[in-house]
Amino acid sequence: MKKVLVTGATGFLGQHLIKRLLQENYSVRALYRDAKKIASILLSLGEGLGVRPEWVKGDVLDIFSLEDAMKDCDEVYQCAGVVSFSKKDEARMMKVNVEGTANVVNECLNAGVKKLLHVSSVASLGRTELKELISEKHKWEENKLNTRYAVSKHKAEMEVWRGVAEGLNAVVICPTMIFGPGDWNENTSKLFKTVYNGLKFYPVGGNGMTDVRDVCDIAFQLMQSEIVNERFVISGTNMTYKDFFVAVADALNKPRPSIKLNPSMAIIGARVLSLLSLIGKEPLVTVESAQTSSNTFFYDGSKVSQALNFKYRDFNETIKWVSSEFVKQKNK
Repeated sequence: MKKVLVTGATGFLGQHLIKRLLQENYSVRALYRDAKKIASILLSLGEGLGVRPEWVKGDVLDIFSLEDAMKDCDEVYQCAGVVSFSKKDEARMMKVNVEGTANVVNECLNAGVKKLLHVSSVASLGRTELKELISEKHKWEENKLNTRYAVSKHKAEMEVWRGVAEGLNAVVICPTMIFGPGDWNENTSKLFKTVYNGLKFYPVGGNGMTDVRDVCDIAFQLMQSEIVNERFVISGTNMTYKDFFVAVADALNKPRPSIKLNPSMAIIGARVLSLLSLIGKEPLVTVESAQTSSNTFFYDGSKVSQALNFKYRDFNETIKWVSSEFVKQKNK
C-alpha cells in the first residue's frame, strides 16, 4: 500500500484531498497543528469509508516534525499555507508559505520522497492589466495588481523549482478559486452563507473558478502519472462575480444581489471595515481584497485537460452541489 503525506491536512483542500486518497485505499499520513479541527473532519470523512488517516502533529515550520512525518512516505502533497489579504498577516503568511515550503522541499530531498505535489495558486503567475487569458506561460512581473498572498506563493514556488534543480521530482498545480462544502465561515464556502443571509451588492470583477473535486482528481492523477517538473493551471470556468452570486442566490432560493459595487465604493467600504477591526471586529473585506474583486482575471486551464485527458465538471452543477450541502448542514 502506497503511503503518502498530506501537509495542511485540516485545511479546506487538505480535507477533500484526504478523502479522495482514502477512497483509493492509500495509507494517508495527515499533518495537523490544531487537534480541535480533527473531530469534524473525521465526521465528514466517515461517510462510506472504513479507514482513517494517520494523524501526526507537526508544522511545516518545524523541520524535526516534518522529518518524522515523512518517514516511509512515497509521496507528499504540500497543501499547507496561509491565505490572507490583510496586512497584519503578511509576516506570518510569508513565513509559512515560503519558509514552510522550503522546509518541505528540503525534507523531501533528505527522505528520498519519490514525488512532491505542491499546491500553488494562479496568483503565483502574476497579474496583468491586459484582458488576456492567463496561462502557465505567463511570466511574473512586479506590479500593483499582485497581492501580498501572490508574492508569497510566487516565492514558495521558487523553492519548489530550486528543489527540482537539486534532484527532486515535483509537479505544481495552480488552482483558481476553489469551491466545495467546508467551514461555512471560512474560505470560499462563506460566500454561500453570505448570499443565504441576504447579499445586496456584487463586485464588478471576475475570476477563474474550480470544483474542489476537480482539484483533488487532477492532483491525484498528476501524482500517479509520469509527469514531473511541470506546473498546471487548474480552472474549471471563468465567471464574473455578478454571474456567480446570481447563480448562488438562485440555487439557495434567495434574492439576487442587484447593486453594482464599483471599485471606489468597495475600497471605501473596506477602509471603514478596517477601522472597525481596530476595536476588535475582524473585517470581512480588506482594501486588498476589495481591489482584487474589482478586477477581472481569467485563466486558461486547458493544459492539464490535454495532459490527462481530463474534463472539468460543469460549474453550475458545482454551485448547486455546494448550495445543497449548505442547506443540508444548516437544517441539521
